[in-house]
Amino acid sequence: MTAQPNPFAPHWLIRDITVATHRTLVGPGGLLFLGDSLVEGFYWSNLGGLPVLNAGYFGIWTEELEPKVARLLKSAQPSLGVLLVGTNDAKKSNSEESVDATAEHFERVVGHFEDAGVPFIAMTPPPIEPAKRLSNFYSADFMASVSRRITQIVDGRAAAILDLQKDFADSDGAARTGITTDGIHLSAEAYRLLHDMLETTIAALTARRGDERGQSARR
Repeated sequence: MTAQPNPFAPHWLIRDITVATHRTLVGPGGLLFLGDSLVEGFYWSNLGGLPVLNAGYFGIWTEELEPKVARLLKSAQPSLGVLLVGTNDAKKSNSEESVDATAEHFERVVGHFEDAGVPFIAMTPPPIEPAKRLSNFYSADFMASVSRRITQIVDGRAAAILDLQKDFADSDGAARTGITTDGIHLSAEAYRLLHDMLETTIAALTARRGDERGQSARR
């Protein structure tokens, strides 16, 4: 059977070129924001005083992002990473085997950050907002399962964890009204919330690093 062409491949190629061009402007020591369309749609160029290199790829799933991570870490030489991926894996299957496969690829992504010595903030995919255009194309159960696995994988390894699966949810576990535009993609309100969450988290990390450097200097 002939494999079907990847419909996202042309866009990913354009994004590769865009990211490479933007990388020369950001330079080393910036913040590398990696992930899918939820990252690509993030429109701030600075977080916590760091210039942002947006390496978001519309439609990408964890297996396809993983081989890009090591290359981007090597070429961008960031001082901090932010990782948000797993949403599009929920379109493929709702089986435990698929959850395991996604978790395995996510673990490899985490390994690339560790090999590069780059601290990172991990985020879980946000919940689905019901009764919107794309809601039925994604499995809420899968998204919740992958989010749990992500928090387990990065526990003690990530510099910080933002659990959007919980932070953006209502009392029933679905996305709060107005968090998305189409059931999946974040609204302007949600992006402002995400921006503020990241600013607060990065500020706390920066303060902690400063305290650790101060303690080391006094020894």
